[in-house]
Formats: sequence, structure tokens, C-alpha cells
Amino acid sequence: MENKNIIGTNFIITNRDLINEFGVNTALMLGELYGRRNYFRERNELKYGYFFATKNSIEKSTKLSPYKQRTASEILIKAGILEIKYIDIPPKTYYKINDENLLKVLKNSVVHEMNNKENMSWITGC
Repeated sequence: MENKNIIGTNFIITNRDLINEFGVNTALMLGELYGRRNYFRERNELKYGYFFATKNSIEKSTKLSPYKQRTASEILIKAGILEIKYIDIPPKTYYKINDENLLKVLKNSVVHEMNNKENMSWITGC
């Protein structure tokens, strides 16, 4: 079995820079949503970029309570990375990830990290 097959089976991929920027729960939530979006995208089931997920299914996958999901979602919404719509009756939660704003956050994180390394180079002599 190839490594990429193992990684693709049941992992939630997250980013260390996002953990540093937003915290573990928010990075975990985004990693879960990103994986779900890719699932729906591969099946051409996105609706104007939105995909459906329940709080229960996210909790089952991540162990993030509905409160922690809501808190993480609010952080991602404020950062412009996540949009949420409630559609149908009873309302179902649809998510949309803004890749452009996510890349901006990651780019700023990388630039900040590089600047810190440059500023610290005089200490280490590198």
C-alpha cells in the first residue's frame, strides 16, 4: 500500500501555520471542512461552491462539540475564510471555503515567519 493511500483514508489534514494563527480547534475544523469540500467537489455535488455538513457528523469526525464548532466557524468567518448559509426547512448548514482568503492568511503567516527568521539570524549567526 502506498503512503498516499494511507493518508487519504481517514486523516484530517491541517496546517501548522493555521494552528498558530487560529488555534487547534479552528484549524481542525477547517481541515475537516476542506476534506468534505473535496469529497463533494470530486463528485460534482457542490452547489455554487457550497457543501452540506451536519454538526453531528462533524462532531463524530473531529470530537469538536457544537459549541467548539460554532466558535471555530465564527473565527473563520471573521477571517473571511468561511461562509455559512442555512438552507431548507428545517435549516441545513451549508459551508463555503474562500480559498483566496485562506491563501492570504497562509502567505501572511509564511512572510511573518520568514521575517522572524531574518530578524533572529543575527542571534544564531546564520
